[in-house]
Amino acid sequence: MSLLSSPTTLAAAETGGRHLPMAPLAFGIIAISLFLLALAFLWSFRNTAAKTDPRNIGDHGAHAGHAAQHGDARTPH
Repeated sequence: MSLLSSPTTLAAAETGGRHLPMAPLAFGIIAISLFLLALAFLWSFRNTAAKTDPRNIGDHGAHAGHAAQHGDARTPH
C-alpha cells in the first residue's frame, strides 16, 4: 500500500488546507449589506421615467379631463 493513499495522510492533508480570512457569518453580513445598498440605490431612481416623459408635461398628475373624455355621466358636457 502506498504512503500517499493512506487515510491518515489524506486526513492530514485536508486539515492544512485553506483558511477563510474572516468568520463565515461575516461573509453573509457583507453580502446582505451589499444587497441592501444596491436596493437603496435602485430605490432612489423609482418613478424617474414618469418624471422625464414629455407626455406628462403640463399634466401635473391631474386627471380632471379624463372623465370628460370618456363620457362620464357625472360631468356636464
